[in-house]
Amino acid sequence: MSDRYSPYPPDEPVIGATYPPAPPLPRYPAEPGYIGAATYGGDPEGEWDDPEYDEDYGDEYDDGYGQPYYQGTPARQPMFYVFIGLAALVGGLVIFLLFSFVNSQGGDETAPGGAVKFNVAIQSPIKDKRIEIGKPEDVIVEAASTEPIVRFDLYIQDKLADTVDVREPSPDNKYRANLKASFDRKGEYNLYVKVTSASGATQQSDKLRVIAIEPVGDRPATINGKVVATVNLRTGPGENFEQVGTLTEGKIVKIIGRTTNNEWLLVEIDGGRWVKASAIDPQDSLALVPIRQVTPTPQPATNTPQPSPSASPSPTASPTQNAAAPDFAPNGAVAIDGGTRLRVTVINRGANSYSGAVVIAVSGVAPGTLTQAFNMTLAAGGSAAADFELNPPVTTARTAVVKVDPENAVKETNEDNNSASFTIAAPTVEQPQIAIQSPSVTGTAIGVTIANNGGTLTDTSVTVRVKLAGAETAQTQTLTLAKGQTATFSVTRPQGNGTATIEVVVGGQVLASATVQLAP
Repeated sequence: MSDRYSPYPPDEPVIGATYPPAPPLPRYPAEPGYIGAATYGGDPEGEWDDPEYDEDYGDEYDDGYGQPYYQGTPARQPMFYVFIGLAALVGGLVIFLLFSFVNSQGGDETAPGGAVKFNVAIQSPIKDKRIEIGKPEDVIVEAASTEPIVRFDLYIQDKLADTVDVREPSPDNKYRANLKASFDRKGEYNLYVKVTSASGATQQSDKLRVIAIEPVGDRPATINGKVVATVNLRTGPGENFEQVGTLTEGKIVKIIGRTTNNEWLLVEIDGGRWVKASAIDPQDSLALVPIRQVTPTPQPATNTPQPSPSASPSPTASPTQNAAAPDFAPNGAVAIDGGTRLRVTVINRGANSYSGAVVIAVSGVAPGTLTQAFNMTLAAGGSAAADFELNPPVTTARTAVVKVDPENAVKETNEDNNSASFTIAAPTVEQPQIAIQSPSVTGTAIGVTIANNGGTLTDTSVTVRVKLAGAETAQTQTLTLAKGQTATFSVTRPQGNGTATIEVVVGGQVLASATVQLAP
């Protein structure tokens, strides 16, 4: 058959057909395309006819159809293997770190400084307190932890100053320690306390700045003070000295002296008058004020006969204890108004009434110690409430340490019950706030209206009682009082005349008190 009618192109092979061998191809290109070739006319002298070359590479140019191709595997460069090795190394390192991280998150052991939670706060001294050089200062710290605490360390200017080891774990993991700080030269110092838990985890408190000062001695020094309650001025540091005037609340005075026990202060009025320290809020440390010895008030030199010595008080250094002394004790502490205020209740356990300034110090609910003076009237066995503003507010459970009359400025029949601790729960609802409105006396009855100015008082037994010279009458009602609501009580008038005390009692605590005159 002629190829004239063949359906295949002349150069395309047909399956089953026989073909003569193809002419040999040139072993190398006629014009080598590489740099440095000596000639571009093939291999005229047969220098490329190498049997080893033909054996190893000759087949690379024949695909069976007369077409050259390269069927060998190209050689890999050394950098390729370097890259593979580095990738394997980095991958292994990543897997190791990931395994270590996952493993550290599990198990029963507590990672030091990681999973352990702390709450550490210095309660005393207060910020910027002035401390005399060489005089030891108590550093009181409170701490809580999710595991037992084993050690407290006090640091001053980042140097270890004192250590307290905890011998026994606390059941609720709340701890309190008293460390000692002392300074050998004046200046400002930063101190902090670091606690260590059983696993070795540590946490430090915020840094607190204090000021070391030179001992004041007898050098003249004065500071200002604010009168927080109306108080009498006297010629000497004691209630047996003559009264020569009064100071009203809010007045600013200059303090020029003090007694050794800081119970009485000498103010710059009329050449120097003495007042109770509990009625004055010093604007600086009393350590700056010199101690003054008691001297009689000088009298003008005139021919007027002077009163007999028996008519003037004896200038003894310390008067005898008042036989009608009260006995203060903390009776409760609770957070109110969403945790923005702390209400502290003080009770007079003594058989004698008291009216005047009472200083209360609270620690544990705010940074440092809250100290404030309140003007209180405390009947024998009666109580009164005092409110502290809290900033920031209390949002978690705390332990409040309350101390009444911390400087023992008021003589009491018992000085050993002035401190107590109370658990302050996280505030959830506003507490009731009971107040007595103007009472009225009609014949044999006393009308008392109480108002609730705080949170709802729900289905609670409320007692209103009236006391007069040992006699007492009372009426009890079960009430539900929302904020702003009132309730009226009619209490039988007790026998006798004079000033009677009205008290509102809820849950065994006196929430409000007032007085009323019972005329014949």
